[in-house]
Parts: sequence; structure tokens; C-alpha cells
Amino acid sequence: MTNEQALIKTLDFQLDIQSDNESLLRDACLESRSVYNETIRLAKQGVDWDVIPDRVADDADFVKNTTQRVVAKALGAMENYYEYDDFSQPSHTKDGAYPLRANYEEGYNLSLTDNSDVAFRISAKPYKHLKGVLEGSDAHLDILKTALESDEWKIGTAEALFHNENAELHVNVTNTEQTVRDKQDSRTVVGVDVNEDNVALTTLSEDVVKDSLVIDFPEIKFERHRYFTMRKRVQNAGKDSIHETLEGREERFVRDRLHKMSRHIVEWSRQFESPCIIFEDSKRCVTVSTTARG
Repeated sequence: MTNEQALIKTLDFQLDIQSDNESLLRDACLESRSVYNETIRLAKQGVDWDVIPDRVADDADFVKNTTQRVVAKALGAMENYYEYDDFSQPSHTKDGAYPLRANYEEGYNLSLTDNSDVAFRISAKPYKHLKGVLEGSDAHLDILKTALESDEWKIGTAEALFHNENAELHVNVTNTEQTVRDKQDSRTVVGVDVNEDNVALTTLSEDVVKDSLVIDFPEIKFERHRYFTMRKRVQNAGKDSIHETLEGREERFVRDRLHKMSRHIVEWSRQFESPCIIFEDSKRCVTVSTTARG
């Protein structure tokens, strides 16, 4: 008998903020860090976990739902700490921004525009909102648009954050028609080793190496070097706006190639019996079951 779990994908987008208040999101991410730290501090002091959400919410300058989601993330980190034999205790003294978490239609909302763009509205602070449109890969936009127009995908929580100084929104969606196999029911392990110029895959089944594959991606290194050279030239010329444009193009190029590579890895893994993809971290492995069931 196999255990099946919901098929959940995380879609990542760049925020084209058109409400001219990006600083609001930066302030909110700093407040999110404060909420996270306070939650971890209280948990370490032995405060009842059921009491912590309301206690933290009383002092947070946040929409209550957003506070609850950040608190839940922090308590999840503490739960993992105990689950993995007290390995890597979360810190309550870190500074800097932390992702702003929210439930769909509570802390944030999405809608289709007349131009077929996806518009967003994020409640960064009480009665203060960020508005604009999402930018991202065609594959992720297609899934999100499907979720907005049909019942095939259900939109869930999202995180607003800054990645390389770019505002982003990471949206979780759940497929309502498919499930994935539990990783404990896997029969083949696919190990992934990420290197500078390639990704090496090795499959293992009952202590027997079954196959291996190396996927080269020299074009990513080449393009990064090319964009680095162009950015350096325009920066020396004092053209900051062009510098930011080039940086965005580079990131979109790299993401597109990585998405294509990921799909290739998954397709290659499907040839093996009940495969489970395992990434590099040997202590707390990140695993992905590749077989979806209807």
C-alpha cells in the first residue's frame, strides 16, 4: 500500500510594482523578520506554542493573517529542529528582511487583466497595499492563469520577498486532480550533484548503481560572463537604468535554462521504478517524488 500526497508547485514571479511604494514591501519584510525572531525566542523560552500566535500578533504592525503565517513558518523551523535531533537550531537574533507570508484572498489577491496579465494586490501593512502585475516564465504564468480560471489548480499561500534586490512573489498552488507518491515508497534514488558547468545524476537501487547522466550547461556560464561585462561597462558610464535592465535579462535567461534543465532531469528519472530525486544536502535531504497519479 502506498501513501499519496498532494501535488504542490511553487511558482516564482517578479513583481512589477505600479503603486510606486516598493519601500512599503521592504519595511514589511523587516517587520516579518521581527515577528519570526520573536516567535523563535518565545518557543525557546518554553512558551506554549498555542499561545504564541496571538501574543506575537498583539505587537506586530501586520495584517493578522500575515502574522499568523510568519509565526507558523517559524514554529515549523523549530519543529524541524527537534525532528532532526536538535540539528541547526533556528536563530532569533538574525537581522535583515524575511519573506512576507500570506493566504490567498486574505493577505494577497490575484486577478486577470484585460491584457491577459496577472495583477496582484498585497496587503503589506494594515490598510496599505502594493499593486502591479506579475512577470515570470511562460510555464509558471500559464499554470497560475489556469488556477485563476478553473478548478484544476488551487491557489494557496504566497511569499513576497527580495531576491538579489528584486521584489518577487512565490505562489504555492495545489493540483486538485493529481497526487504524488510518498518518498518512503520510492524504489530508485536519483542523486543530483550540481557543479559549476554541469549537473551529474546517478541512480541507485538497493545498493546497485543503475545508470548515470551528466548534463552540461556551458551557455549559462558564458551568458553570465557576457552580461557581467556589459553591466560593468554601462555602470562605468553611469547608466544605472540600463544596468538594472541587463541584470533582469540575465536573471530571466538563467531561470529559463534552469527550468528546462529541471524538466529534463524529471523526464530522465521517469524511466526508473518509483524514482525519488535527492539533492546534495546529506543531513537534511531535499527530496522530490517524480511520479504523479490521477
